[in-house]
Amino acid sequence: MRLRRAMIGLLALSLASTTACTSQVSGSPDGEVVRPSLTPAATDLPRAGQCTDGALAVVDCAKPHEGETVDIGQFTGMGADYPSERDLRRQGVAGCRQAVAGYLGSPDHDATRLQAHVLWPSRDGWAMGHRWRLCSVVELGPDGQRRKRTGALRDLLKGAGFGQVQLCAQGSPSKDADPKVTLCDGPHLAEAVPGVLDLGEPGDPAPSREQVDEKAKDHCATAVAGYVGAQRSDVAASWRSFGSQAWSEGFTAVVCYAEATRPFTGRLWGLGTNPLPA
Repeated sequence: MRLRRAMIGLLALSLASTTACTSQVSGSPDGEVVRPSLTPAATDLPRAGQCTDGALAVVDCAKPHEGETVDIGQFTGMGADYPSERDLRRQGVAGCRQAVAGYLGSPDHDATRLQAHVLWPSRDGWAMGHRWRLCSVVELGPDGQRRKRTGALRDLLKGAGFGQVQLCAQGSPSKDADPKVTLCDGPHLAEAVPGVLDLGEPGDPAPSREQVDEKAKDHCATAVAGYVGAQRSDVAASWRSFGSQAWSEGFTAVVCYAEATRPFTGRLWGLGTNPLPA
C-alpha cells in the first residue's frame, strides 16, 4: 500500500520504500445569524430530531428538507456586548460538531458530505438576553450547496449508511488543492474512508504539518487497507487535514482517502485483489 500526503505545494517524504504526500485544506462549516422579523427565544426553536427548511421552519422529515436539528445549546462565558463572529463560531461550531458526531453515531461525518450547521441570535436577540445556538446537520452536494433530502439522519453512520453520503473526489486529494467533490456513483479518483483520526481538542495548539503526517501515515495506511480489503499497488493511502483557523472551530480530524492511480466508476470498498473497476 503506497502512502501519499498532499499539501499546498507538494512535499515528498521518504517512508521506507514508499512516498507520502499530505494537505491542509481550507474549509469551515456554515454559521449564520438568525435575522427574522421577530427574534425567537429558545422555546420557539425546533427540537432535536425535527427537520427544517434549513433555518427555523419545521417540516416533515419524510418530505424534502434541508436541515435536521441535532441540539439546542447555550453560549456561555460571554458578556452583554454582542460577540465577534469568530468568538461565536469558536464556541458554536465546535460544540455543534461534537453534537453531530453523537447524533449520527460516529465522528466519521468528516469523511462524508454531511456538515454541521449553526444558527445563533442576531444582535437584537442578544440584547434581549437570547444566548441559544441551534445545531443542525445538512447534506451538501458536489457544488457545496445544501441538498434537499428525505428521511432522518439520526444514527445513520452507526450502520451501513456511510456509503449513502460518502465523500468522493474527482481529483487527487494528495496533489490537488481542490480535488473537486463528486458523488460516488460517478467517475472518481478517490474515496474518503471510515476511521477519521482525531488529533486533539480545539483549545489545544494546532499541530504542524509534520506532526499531522507522522500521526496520519500509519493510521491511514491501516484504514485504507481495511477498507479495500488488500494492499494494492494501484491504490494509495492519502490524507487531508484542516488548517489552524478551522482547528479552533473544532476541525481537529484527519480524513483518510483511498486514492487510485486512475479514475474509475464503482467503489473500492471490499475490492480486495479484484481488478480496479473500469
